[in-house]
Amino acid sequence: MASSFNSSTPDEELVILAREDSSGVAMQELLQRVSGFIHLKAYQFGQTEQDKQDFYQEGLLGFLSAVHSFKPGSGASFSTFACTCALNRMKNLLKQRSKADSLMQKLPLEGASSDLGQAFQAAFEAENIITAISSKLSIYEKRVLFLYLQGDSYAEIAQKTDKSVKSTDNAMQRIRRKLKSAIDD
Repeated sequence: MASSFNSSTPDEELVILAREDSSGVAMQELLQRVSGFIHLKAYQFGQTEQDKQDFYQEGLLGFLSAVHSFKPGSGASFSTFACTCALNRMKNLLKQRSKADSLMQKLPLEGASSDLGQAFQAAFEAENIITAISSKLSIYEKRVLFLYLQGDSYAEIAQKTDKSVKSTDNAMQRIRRKLKSAIDD
């Protein structure tokens, strides 16, 4: 899909549009602007091709989190904020792997290959979830999911979105169904 934005459209404007745009065009434009950095860092962290993909997926999750938590006018540019979020996710994965490697050295090797398979499956599912959030969720559903992930209760979400608690519950059911479908695909 061709982007309807040009390089002069400010990141901060795109962030606002990405939160409201159900087509995902603004989100894709933002991702395009930082994907080079995410790829570079993923390739620096990863040893194997699969490792590089895992780190890239973590970077994408950091980017998605940045889109939803960035506060325009806070003094930092979105690109800097998004790259920092992506890098932090990759560093956390590296720390988790280091801890896991240390633990694996202390444990018998039985079951190690299944743990690795589960990690690969989780990375694949994360990519499908990001795609589903961007392409399958409505603007309202994205807002509900964002508020829910911030820890808001259904009542708080209903109040912030000016909808009923039942509407919020229905939206969460649709979100779960859509994200489950993305994982199962």
